Parts: sequence; structure tokens; C-alpha cells
Amino acid sequence: MRHALLATATIAALGLAGTGTAIAQACVNAREQQAFHLRALQTHLMVGALSCGMHDRYNAFVTRWQSDLAGAHRNLTGYFNRTQGGQRALNAYITALANAHSQEGIRLGANFCGRVGPLFEQVALLRSSNDLVAASASAGLPLAFDLRPCEVRAAEQTPARSQQAQQPRR
Repeated sequence: MRHALLATATIAALGLAGTGTAIAQACVNAREQQAFHLRALQTHLMVGALSCGMHDRYNAFVTRWQSDLAGAHRNLTGYFNRTQGGQRALNAYITALANAHSQEGIRLGANFCGRVGPLFEQVALLRSSNDLVAASASAGLPLAFDLRPCEVRAAEQTPARSQQAQQPRR
């Protein structure tokens, strides 16, 4: 089973290599960044459910946070459409992400399930969407590539900063 996962990860990584450059160069806005982290959490829990027999916990997670997960998927779809990769690039990313989490599970061996269980418990105690976003961002889970936040445009600055920038220096 582990050899099959390794082979799948290698094939998916090779398939994503052709799109990786374009994806890695595009910046992400705040909502997209949250979506990447939430998708990483979802994928980590999915791999944990499959590897550790925690299907009921994963199903409860998906049921409880269905709206947030759907919103994250919409934001990821928007990101990949914006970066000209579209659905094919999104699918490749999701596959690469699952493979990254599977590789993490293989690397950790028997310790993987011991780490996933408490994460399921932590997520089950969350009360709000903001808590879920914060937990997913702070979990330190593999994202399959580095995220580069987009720079804030001048028009998006606060009025006080804009006024300070316009005042002449004395």
C-alpha cells in the first residue's frame, strides 16, 4: 500500500511540475490564502481518515464545515482561473496536496495517526468559521507549494496612510 502511495505521489508530482512555475509565481489574496490553508487541513484530515480508520470523524468534520469548505473551494477555483491554470491546474494541485499529506503520513509512520486524532479533536471543539480559519493557518500543514501574498495596492490603504503619503515633507 505504501509503495502504491509513493508511486502515485511521484506521478502526480511529475504531472504538476509542468504547471508549478506559473502557480508558484502568482500571488494570493487573503481569501485565497485562507482557502489554501483550509484545503490543506481538509486534505490532512482526509488522509488521516483513510490511513487511520477515522472515517466517522472526517465525515463529521465535512458535514459541520460544509459551507466553509465549499467557500474555500470557490476561492481556490477563482485563484486557479485567475492564474490561467483553470480546472486542470486546480485538479493537479489537489492531487499534489493529497500526495504531500500521504508522504507526510508515510514519513511519520505509526506516529501519523497519533497526530491526526488530536487534530480531529481540536477541530471538533471549534465554534466559528474564524476559529476554523485560524486553526487551519496555524496547523503548519503542507501546502504543496509556497504562497506569495499579493501586495496591497495604494487604493486599499487606510485613509490616514493615504493622507500622510500625500502631505509634503517640511
